[in-house]
Order: sequence, then C-alpha cells, then structure tokens
Amino acid sequence: MQYLAQDLMLLALNNQTGKIRFSASSALSYSLMGAVLLDLVLQGKLIIDHNSLIVVDANTTGDDFFDQCLNEVLTAQRPRMVNFWVKHWGSKYSGFQKVVLQNLVELGVLTQQEQRVLWIFRVQRYFLTDASIQRAIIDRVRAAVLENIGLHSRTAALMSLIQACQLTDSLFTPEERRKARPRIQAIANGELVGKAVSDTVAGVQAALSASMTAAIVASTASSSSSNS
Repeated sequence: MQYLAQDLMLLALNNQTGKIRFSASSALSYSLMGAVLLDLVLQGKLIIDHNSLIVVDANTTGDDFFDQCLNEVLTAQRPRMVNFWVKHWGSKYSGFQKVVLQNLVELGVLTQQEQRVLWIFRVQRYFLTDASIQRAIIDRVRAAVLENIGLHSRTAALMSLIQACQLTDSLFTPEERRKARPRIQAIANGELVGKAVSDTVAGVQAALSASMTAAIVASTASSSSSNS
C-alpha cells in the first residue's frame, strides 16, 4: 500500500469478522496519526530535533490531509514535541479511522457491508477483496523479524505501530513469539535501523505510549466521576 496508515489498518482488520481486532482497538486512533507522522518523516518533510518536529520541506506531498498536517507543524507558534502532535491529531482527527477504511474501499481493497446487531443497530463491516494484499504485508513483516530480510525504514516504522497496537500475536504463531517479541521491541526502540529513522521510530513509539497512558487515565477519571 502507499501509506503506513493503510498497512496498519489492514493488519488491524480481522477479515473473518470485518471488525478491528480487539487488541488494536484502543490504540488504533493514535497509532494511525503516528503513521501519518512517520510517513511525513520518511518522505523527508519532517525531522525530529531534540524530540521536536521540524519542517524541512514544506512543498506539497500530493495528499491533502498530509499537507494539512504538515502545514499545522509549519505554522505552529513554536516547535512542539512528537508527543504533542500525536495526541493533538489523535483528538482533532478522531474520525480518521473511518477515512482510512473508506479510502481502502474506494481503492477496491476492501468491501463495505452493513450488518445489524440485535436486529436493531446498523454497523459497518469491512472485508478484503483480495487476501493476498494483506498477506503481502504480513509476509514482509515476518521476513524482517524472523529471517532478518528486508528491514527497511518503512518496515521498521510499521513494526513500531504493530507493537503499539499489540498486533504481534496475530502475526506470529505461539512458537515464533519468543523470537519475534524482543526483535520487534528492538526495532520499535530504534536499535536496528539508521539513526535518522531510529530517532523517529523511537520518538513516535514513546509518543504513542504516552498518548495511550493519558487516554486511559482520562477515561478512568471520567468513569469515576460519572459513578460518584
């Protein structure tokens, strides 16, 4: 696929049920925005300097949404940390998950089906039109982790998102996980790729972790308040 957000969505989607895997559901919104940030870095539009995002190329990306995010960083009153942008975009563009799904439908990668829950509530389910597209992404990740083949910048970035969304168990068998988990952790920590990419991967990974923690704390506080 063209974008990391598309790759991540296809890995998070359970093609048997047409729903997002439960393990990924709580982290996916922030992780998709982390994917946008990583894509902008991989395109040479942004760099991370002392954990702050800096625009180094303000020319159009060819994608309206990417350009909008890039412009926000460019016009910010002061440099902001990676953590700020992941949380900010995750809240501001809370509907981005549906946008990515609809984009994949328009590309013919997914088909959308309306189903009913309890015969009353209408819900949307998404199914692959060609399972080989998802399989190709899985095979690329597995080769990099298990066989040390093809660990490129894009794959390393995707692995940091896979870890954030707790998708490791859906990509590797129980026997493979003992080997896979520490290697994915090392990649997510930025230990196995070039410095420019490793700084970005590690920065986004930390931002995603902080964003998820903040969201859980806020949710818990809101729940406690409503029950008091």
